[in-house]
Amino acid sequence: MRFIKPNSLSKDSIILDVRSDEEYAMERLALPHILIKADRVNPEEFMAEYNPKGDKTINILCTSGGIASEVALKFEEAGYENIAVVIGGIIEAEYEGITILKN
Repeated sequence: MRFIKPNSLSKDSIILDVRSDEEYAMERLALPHILIKADRVNPEEFMAEYNPKGDKTINILCTSGGIASEVALKFEEAGYENIAVVIGGIIEAEYEGITILKN
């Protein structure tokens, strides 16, 4: 499992936000991303829809990194190696200066 710093993300990154609807409603990345609750992530369906060539890294984001690591493990167990956990999640992203939209 790879880990990346939030400042490595860009508008071209595939970012999977696995937080709850409530957490997402409070704050979210200004960068393009896909929201799917952690317990609803299906690695095969996700890859087929968002990364059909399998050539891009999937960057998984949660609040602080713990849940994202669990979801990353699901992808790895399904045979996908191009997965990265965003260290520190949205908390670290804001700390590093990534634009966060808040309600």
